[in-house]
Amino acid sequence: MFSQGDVERAIFDCEKQLQSCRLRLSAVNTLKGGAPSSVEDDAVILRKKVRMKGFEDNASLVSELQSEADSSVVSLRVGRRASLSSEAHEKIKDRIIRTFNLDEKRGLTMMRENGFGRTPQQTAKFLLATGGLNREMVGRALGSFYDDRGLESLRLFAEGVEMQGLPFVQGLRKFLQKFKLPGESQMVDRILEAFAKAFCKANPQDFSGPNAVHALAFAVIILNTDAHSHNLKQLAKMTKEQFINNTRSIEGCDELNPEFLGEIYDEITENEIVHQEDKHDEGNLFHDSVKEGWMRKKAAGAAAIAWRKRFFILTKNPPQLYYFEDDKSNDPKGYIPLENVNVSKSKKHKKGLELTPVKGELLKSVKYSRSGELVLGEHKVAELKAQSVEDCWEWYEAITRVINKT
Repeated sequence: MFSQGDVERAIFDCEKQLQSCRLRLSAVNTLKGGAPSSVEDDAVILRKKVRMKGFEDNASLVSELQSEADSSVVSLRVGRRASLSSEAHEKIKDRIIRTFNLDEKRGLTMMRENGFGRTPQQTAKFLLATGGLNREMVGRALGSFYDDRGLESLRLFAEGVEMQGLPFVQGLRKFLQKFKLPGESQMVDRILEAFAKAFCKANPQDFSGPNAVHALAFAVIILNTDAHSHNLKQLAKMTKEQFINNTRSIEGCDELNPEFLGEIYDEITENEIVHQEDKHDEGNLFHDSVKEGWMRKKAAGAAAIAWRKRFFILTKNPPQLYYFEDDKSNDPKGYIPLENVNVSKSKKHKKGLELTPVKGELLKSVKYSRSGELVLGEHKVAELKAQSVEDCWEWYEAITRVINKT
């Protein structure tokens, strides 16, 4: 059983959030037994912060969503408590994100059951303003909306992307940065139709109506694939003349100026519309890493002798060393908080590092159980092995900078 002090030392976040963490701890300790599993973990706080990061262009939307969710009274199930504390709210939201990133249909169901997607407005806001959602799954979810309620959610999602005053291609790029287009043509058609209506609403003077924008958007997606797909290298690329003629032959696009279409062709062929697939945007919730790479971690426990290969991500804010099953995993196996920790070269292994507590206390660590709950641990030392002596020095210097906040 961990004491309150043990739990406090295991919860790390930014200095500005430390006071609020401790206030939560004091409230939780009034519960019977003060069990560590009742204490809200810092990962939830980290994810809340990261979900807000990078969405400045939707600041008002994020603020509205957060205000609505924090103040709402949600009926989770018949007989369950209707009101949620902010800690419980964040914990549920975190689980929804995890579920959604594995299966968008289950995630949408969980959203509705827990009050995050009871209305089309809430669904649209959650998909647009919540960071950490897998962008491929967001695209699948948007493409799966076909009934009145779903199409309304899709419409509100598209209108939530600020496109007023943007040229057509720039508006399309911004829209497609919010998700990855699904592979089914019917899904793509529904999504681009929503984009067309939203773009025309934001820029009514640019086109005669959404039909032309819808058709042009589809033509641009085809051009982007033709020009940049690695699978089509052996085929002849579409010429500018072909693009202009093909596009103007589409119903509703005959009004488009050939010079305007030529400019679009040049822009797309020179600068690919990239669907952002960076691992930090795909549900891992880790931004601005200091260093990433493979190391071996000695299994915890007095009798443990196994070294397990893990993929590590070192973050500065908060100062923590996360480790994953592999470099494609969306969620960490666990992490080691680096506050009040020393790093040193191992005397037993040329490629080894050791993490030890500053004041001779036990080193704190956190692991995720299969159910997603946090399990707190404490050890005398955490032993790591880099892939080479040179890599070991790079890890040593990077961890030292994070610890010293330099």
